[in-house]
This record gives sequence, C-alpha cells and structure tokens, in this order.
Amino acid sequence: MSVLMLPELLDTKYAVPFSELLKKEERGFVLDGSQVGRVGGLCFQLLVSAYRTAQVQGAGFEIRNISDAMRENLQLMGGDFLLEAKGDA
Repeated sequence: MSVLMLPELLDTKYAVPFSELLKKEERGFVLDGSQVGRVGGLCFQLLVSAYRTAQVQGAGFEIRNISDAMRENLQLMGGDFLLEAKGDA
C-alpha cells in the first residue's frame, strides 16, 4: 500500500480526483492527513466509502498524521471511527 498525501482542502473540487485515486488502490488505503485544513461533505462520504470497502474486502485502511483540523472536522461529521482505524479495516 502506498501512502496518499491528502491536500489542505478536501472539498468538492477534490472529490472527483480523490475518488479516482481511491478506485485505483486495490490492497487498502493509507492516507496522510497532516496537511488537511478542511474536510467537505463529499470527501467525507468518500472516506467512509473507502473505509467500508476496505472492511468488506478485508483490506487495510488507515489515516496517519491526522491534523487537528481534520480530526475536528471528522468528529463533527460523526467520523470518529475513521480516526481509530489502524491497518486492517
């Protein structure tokens, strides 16, 4: 699994390229959230979908180096489970 560096803004403009990147990853997901300043609704849905897909496929899912802003955004949207995901989904 390669590490995908997430941009500062996970917003509507990033949703389509983000979904394409996620589709290409077959062995699981390792995301680096150190630069994220804001998570929008569509990208949140993509993160949840990637997590659920990894669960079904028995693949890994992890968000590393989560920025404070990303942590707060995910918590506000009910994505606490994404913060706790480590390695195997």
